Amino acid sequence: MNPRPWVLQMAWQDLLFLHWPVPAAVLRPYLPTRVPLDTWNGQAWLSVVAFQVAGFRPRGFPLGLDFAQMNVRTYVKPGGVPGIWTLSLDAGHWLAVLGARAGYALPYFLAEAALRRTPEGVTFHSSRMSDPSVGCDVHYRPAGPARAAALGTLDYWLTERRSLFTVGWTGQLWREDVQHERWPLQPTTIMHETCTAPLQVGVVPVGHPLAHYARQVHVKAFLPRLVAWPEQAY
Repeated sequence: MNPRPWVLQMAWQDLLFLHWPVPAAVLRPYLPTRVPLDTWNGQAWLSVVAFQVAGFRPRGFPLGLDFAQMNVRTYVKPGGVPGIWTLSLDAGHWLAVLGARAGYALPYFLAEAALRRTPEGVTFHSSRMSDPSVGCDVHYRPAGPARAAALGTLDYWLTERRSLFTVGWTGQLWREDVQHERWPLQPTTIMHETCTAPLQVGVVPVGHPLAHYARQVHVKAFLPRLVAWPEQAY
């Protein structure tokens, strides 16, 4: 439990994780030299996360924003804390983009983004407004019962993280925490997937991604806080 008061709340719905194993040398140039890349048995991973944000609002506000979002991320471990490093975030609402850029120093981009539920599953589309070549189209559906990932598994390592790291406006390392229940992960059937977003960081996805679906989690987010840069360069 985070002792500080949370400042934002929302729900993440119909969330799809797509994970690809990637050589660490490919991802290393996109991280600060003093931020250690986290690996699973020596293997780095890149993930695309597509979902609907519902009821995004500051604490105390009665109304919130709804929009689709896509995150491209990898995994880091500054100070021994398992975390996420977001390489880009594309959202379908300009106010969310401006707020996240100003308050959290995150690489958010405005996108034409939409998530729709259909009788056959969920369709997600995102295309960056400033560069339409960066996007994702995917049609997916859950294909089994929901369960939390077991501690010590790759599924747990990829999904059960509550800290995001970024470089703040003053050049210092920021840690940004969220709080939510364990992911109710379900196996996923991917009917169609065309995702060009990894290409922006030199990653050409090979083979079928490891995929997970989660119907919904309720999220509380906290203000960024300064943390010490690791002394060693990687």
